[in-house]
Amino acid sequence: MVESPGTWHDSDPTRKVDWHVAVTAWVQATEGILEGVASTYGSSITYEQLAHQLFEKTRYRTRMMLGHWIGQVLGPVQAATLTEGKPPLSALVVRAGTGGVGDGYVNHEHPGGFASFAERQRAAAVDRLTCYRAYCDHVPDDATPQMTALFIAKRTSLDTVERTPRQKPAPPPPKICSTHNMVLPASGRCDYCA
Repeated sequence: MVESPGTWHDSDPTRKVDWHVAVTAWVQATEGILEGVASTYGSSITYEQLAHQLFEKTRYRTRMMLGHWIGQVLGPVQAATLTEGKPPLSALVVRAGTGGVGDGYVNHEHPGGFASFAERQRAAAVDRLTCYRAYCDHVPDDATPQMTALFIAKRTSLDTVERTPRQKPAPPPPKICSTHNMVLPASGRCDYCA
C-alpha cells in the first residue's frame, strides 16, 4: 500500500510537495478570497470555509490539522494590513464555534494583540466595517461595527441555554413496607419484619 503524502497538489496526489510552496500559494490566494467576502456587506468566513476555498482555488491540499497551519497563511495577510495600510481582511475570518476572530488576531491599533476576548471582537467588528467600505458597493450610510451573524447566533443560542433552567428529575417514590407502612431502608427490607 502506497502512503499518501501529508501535503500535495491535485496534479499528483501521490507526490509530496514542499510545504513552503503550498503555503505561498495559499497566502497569495487568501487576499482575493477575503476581498470577495468583504464585497458582501455583513459577511464573514470561517477558518474551515477559508481552508476549503484555498484548497479548491490553489489545488494544494494538506492533511495537517487546520489550527497548525492556517496562522502561517493569515499571518502574512495581517502583516500586509499593518505594513502596507491595506484593509484588515483577516477580521473577516472567524471561528465556527464562536463566530469571532481567533486569539492571534491583531490590527493597526493593537499590533501586539488584545487584553481580552471582548476587546478583540469589538476591534474586529470595526475592522470588518472598514473592509466592507473598501470592497462592498452597498454599505449603508449609517452602518456601525457589528458582530458577525454567526457570533450573534452563537450568543443567542448560549443565552437561551443559560436562561432555560435545568429541571432535576423527580426522585422515585420511596418504597414502603406494606405491613408497617414505613419507608424501607436502603437494604429494601423492613427492620421490623426481619
